[in-house]
Amino acid sequence: MASVSTNVGMLPTRLRNFFARYPPQIYSSLVVPRQPAPEGEPVSANQTLPSPYTPDREVKGTVKEDTAAYSVSKSILHNPKFRNPFLPRKVFTTGKWQGPRYGLRQQADLVKLAKEYNVEALLPPGPKSTEYKEARLAERGLRIKGTGIGQKVKGHKWERTMEARLEDRRKAMTEMPELIRLWKQRGHGRGWRQWPKR
Repeated sequence: MASVSTNVGMLPTRLRNFFARYPPQIYSSLVVPRQPAPEGEPVSANQTLPSPYTPDREVKGTVKEDTAAYSVSKSILHNPKFRNPFLPRKVFTTGKWQGPRYGLRQQADLVKLAKEYNVEALLPPGPKSTEYKEARLAERGLRIKGTGIGQKVKGHKWERTMEARLEDRRKAMTEMPELIRLWKQRGHGRGWRQWPKR
């Protein structure tokens, strides 16, 4: 990661206003506690997450989430102490979702501006941040079906049978000189019983 510029006076007004409202020492991606990536294991998006269901409806709003069960990309966004202005949150008293303080377009503009001034690490982590995008891409892998480990694509019948047909053709080509010799020996097809006549 490149060094972070700390001269606030050189930043544009939009970034200065944002940092005044959301101080980097509290909301920055540098101070958010992270779940370390598992050693020796590939990053998996299929990690088990805590169940959102609880036996009692009254307890649901007070139950703390198990942050150790988060995937790496989700743990980047999660800050247990302060509300992230880039993420929506659920209001448990009403059961409805409250949108993020900054929409995705505004987040993208802020991230571009912060990259230009080399202070992206001081922004809160969000869906448009470079770190989150890289972690998400590492978890999801290639988005082409069948390119992952252990994945298969059904394909068309001619695609599934192509290997066997190419093997038959290769075998026929290697045996072709013997076939031609037999054809000529038997009188150019007279008395030929290997294949039926059409």
